[in-house]
Amino acid sequence: MSRDNYIPRFSFEITSEQKERADRLLETYGLRRALFSIILDDVLDLIEDYGGVAIGMIISGKIKPRKVLPSLHKVNFMEEKDG
Repeated sequence: MSRDNYIPRFSFEITSEQKERADRLLETYGLRRALFSIILDDVLDLIEDYGGVAIGMIISGKIKPRKVLPSLHKVNFMEEKDG
């Protein structure tokens, strides 16, 4: 593959259960990339602003991503508003 055709990828292992859920819930072509590109930008912004503290809080479960990621916070706000 020539350097002009190079497309960066972000890859990691997921569980079988996560794959089954993703296949069921995100079946529309291109939806995964669109969705996770936005979430990745939010995560990287948090890490840029708060460093390892942000990583530690999310990984430890002390804070839910939907509470701090701008792309997910509006969904959480909508749930609280309707509930």
